[in-house]
Amino acid sequence: MNFLEIRTILEDELFQSSKSRYSWFFGGIFIFLSLIAIKYGTKIYTLYSFFFLKFEGVPYSLISYLLVLALGPFFVLIIAFDSISSEIETGSIRYIISKVQRSSFILGKGVSLFLGFTIVLSGIAFICLIYQYFADNAIQFEKIFFFWLGSLFYLGSFISIFLFISTLSANNKISFVMSLVFLGILIYFYLQGGESLLKYLSPYSYGIDNLKILKESQIKTEFTGFFKNLFFLFLYTLSFLSLSLFAMKRRDL
Repeated sequence: MNFLEIRTILEDELFQSSKSRYSWFFGGIFIFLSLIAIKYGTKIYTLYSFFFLKFEGVPYSLISYLLVLALGPFFVLIIAFDSISSEIETGSIRYIISKVQRSSFILGKGVSLFLGFTIVLSGIAFICLIYQYFADNAIQFEKIFFFWLGSLFYLGSFISIFLFISTLSANNKISFVMSLVFLGILIYFYLQGGESLLKYLSPYSYGIDNLKILKESQIKTEFTGFFKNLFFLFLYTLSFLSLSLFAMKRRDL
């Protein structure tokens, strides 16, 4: 692993490659959808405010987090599914790994995806702050921070999953189908619910459980549970990233 090589891959993925425009385009769509969700979610809140009695002011951070929970994994899939498989399919990976270490290549790709979504989530958090300011609500930095941090760890787990699948795939079609199937399996695991251990194998379980901390009345009591969920999401991310490094190291290119 070489940090200079990782930085080179990172800069290329974010700013120079043809895929960077594609990724920023979908990142912009995600921010735009968040803006729409906040705007119309606010109207729904106004009409049915008796359902939100636990919240002080309009729950902008909760509305944004619900969007991340529902659509975030699909946006990660769209952007990440071909991150490695496209290089394998075109054969360009042979040239790349002749210049950089395989571990640097994987980490550069992973960090670029993670940093890209960090910027997108920061944009959404900023929109929440702007809405709170112009709505004359008290700016709730703590809840917006929890939204940002929880979303980052949640989407980070999916980034590592789709990066691993892309590393295993011979072409983009296989990677896309495998990613969709695996996402469906994770949703199925979560839907088992109850006492089933399967739900704990899905990032959905930990991400959805973190909804509790965005409730005004439970922000202190759920503090420990929030960071416990982040820890498990981190382990999930670390596990799949390690699998990606192992698979790339063992793969015959």
